[in-house]
Amino acid sequence: MNRRWMILGGTGLGLAAGLGIWTWFSRRKAPVDMTPQPAPPTPPAPEPAPTPSKPEIIKGGPAKSSIREGLVKDPTVRESPDDAIARGTGLEWRKQKLAEVVTPDKWLAVRPLSEPGFGARAGTGVDITDAVLRAVVGEREIAPGPVVFAIRGAVSDRPTNPFASGHRLTVVPPDHLNFCCTIGVWDPETKQLSTYAASTVPNRTAIISSALGVQAANMLLPGVFDYVPGSHSNYKKYGFPFSIIGALRQNGPGGGAGSLKVLRATTPTGMQGASVSTTTDDNIHCAETPLLEPYDRFSSEGCLVVAGRYTPQEGHTGPWARFLKDGKFKGRKKVTVILANSTQLPVV
Repeated sequence: MNRRWMILGGTGLGLAAGLGIWTWFSRRKAPVDMTPQPAPPTPPAPEPAPTPSKPEIIKGGPAKSSIREGLVKDPTVRESPDDAIARGTGLEWRKQKLAEVVTPDKWLAVRPLSEPGFGARAGTGVDITDAVLRAVVGEREIAPGPVVFAIRGAVSDRPTNPFASGHRLTVVPPDHLNFCCTIGVWDPETKQLSTYAASTVPNRTAIISSALGVQAANMLLPGVFDYVPGSHSNYKKYGFPFSIIGALRQNGPGGGAGSLKVLRATTPTGMQGASVSTTTDDNIHCAETPLLEPYDRFSSEGCLVVAGRYTPQEGHTGPWARFLKDGKFKGRKKVTVILANSTQLPVV
């Protein structure tokens, strides 16, 4: 009996000793094994994607581009009516009410201006000189400074011609599509003249819509008038918040020519048989404006227009820019304007 208890007691002492040794050993390892390890480095947060910048908005007018894309830019190149219709198809109309009445078939049906004898004299030449213009003016007094002259139905083979003693033009019937006229600057002091491709007749859209009562287009009759420098039109309601600066106005705050005689189309096929009326708003401005409709090459309901355009971003371009430079209109109270048919001038 005593021997059994001795064995159990020895066994218990052994277990207790072993437990104590294990506890002592564990406590010695704890400072090394249980020391908190540094956390792995946190990867940097991805940078946010850059916010797309808003497109730059140009204030004060349309983007810096042509007002009407797809036009034949060289005014000396003659475009056929069929080509103009094909080129204009699908383009937006500036005046939506015209889209309903100016159909392609009506636009193609407009005839060139045959009266007074443009067709019979087509291909002949006329010289524009100081003496010729003085004969047209006669005894009428002209305003100081360069004079503007417009020859209906006569063209040069170049879009602009610099100052010279004279220029040879070729008679062509105005077709209400191409630049079939010439506008120039005459300096009576130096007897020098410069010329620019132009039009002095309404375009086909204007003729059709006027004859059908949609708008009132006209064609100014020849004469000698006094215009005033100023701006032409305000296109804000069409989304183009600017006017054409540097233009010449038939009437303005500084005076003007008053009411002038014009022809108004009575048939959508042309100016043949037009009725005589009057107008107060036939200005002189650049040919390409915000109101240029799809098929037309120049914008005119009766104004005299010089090839080229104006936007606030581009400024004045084409023959129009040279016309303004040569005319020296800025600061003048009035400018004498001569309008003559090529058939009035001596044949050469």
